[in-house]
Amino acid sequence: MKKLFFVLLCGACATACVDNDYDLGKVDTDNIAIGDETSCFEAPLAEISVSMTEINSDNNIRIDEIFNEADIWLPTQLPDQDDNGRFVYVQRLLNDQAYRNDNLLPLLIDEMVTNPDKLDKVADLLQAKYYTSFSELLPGVSQQEFKSAFVTVFSTNETLRELLAAQVRTLANDYLATLDVNMDDLSYAIDRIDLSDDVINMLADNLDPAETPDPKNTLHLAGSIDNRLPVTLQISPSFPPTQVIFTPTTIAANTDANELPETRLQADDLRTIVRGITVNIPLVLEKYYPGKGFGDSLSEEESQVVIHLHLIKRGALKFDL
Repeated sequence: MKKLFFVLLCGACATACVDNDYDLGKVDTDNIAIGDETSCFEAPLAEISVSMTEINSDNNIRIDEIFNEADIWLPTQLPDQDDNGRFVYVQRLLNDQAYRNDNLLPLLIDEMVTNPDKLDKVADLLQAKYYTSFSELLPGVSQQEFKSAFVTVFSTNETLRELLAAQVRTLANDYLATLDVNMDDLSYAIDRIDLSDDVINMLADNLDPAETPDPKNTLHLAGSIDNRLPVTLQISPSFPPTQVIFTPTTIAANTDANELPETRLQADDLRTIVRGITVNIPLVLEKYYPGKGFGDSLSEEESQVVIHLHLIKRGALKFDL
């Protein structure tokens, strides 16, 4: 578990974005409040930076290493495309045999026929890891001779090509169906936030109860996520021991400022968070964009995912003057 030191930046309400309803000239000393039920106050709360070395599968395989071999088995011209580029549905790779066998692997074989570079990469992989799987199709060929023999036969012998292609499809299907993409949850310990009781009371004392219909005085936790990975993620951060949890949210690949939906806080939630808690972040991989690269220009320790959290207070701020 990584330990973080967070700072709340709203110390006398001077560093946050405050609308005109919070003009101190409008303080009503009888009501001891600033603003009214239409007012909104936002304050930065925390920033969590996640490096490549922290994003691992349940078997402790780093996320970029998970896809190294998959890049070879996947066709370059994938059938699915969006604004981010061509991609594969990661969970369908694991659970949908028709998706692998009908949508992806025929394209792989076609590309091996027409693209010498792809054929070369597949042959390298076969020579390094799967040489024995072809002993009956290429009898008498040593491992050292395998790549040259495979490329020659695949390129020139249509009858044997079909047999070799069938074996390639089997190996690719088996690998993609067992891709190690069940990810470890990220977990971070938050130390006590240096926030005075006066500021906590200002944010929390006049909140409407949870069961209030159409509440006006509320406190929410919200945020955004910068994702530099070539993978679309689904995340749902939680903050034990509170019951605060974000709705599962899709975080687009290679995209800054993915919005986290607001989740409501009660007064006890804020006070617990300020005293120090754990942030747990389950990760589900949804889409993978081959060829986008896993931070090739960044070091392993530089952030691949940055989570920005902030508070949103709606309604008047209450003071004890």
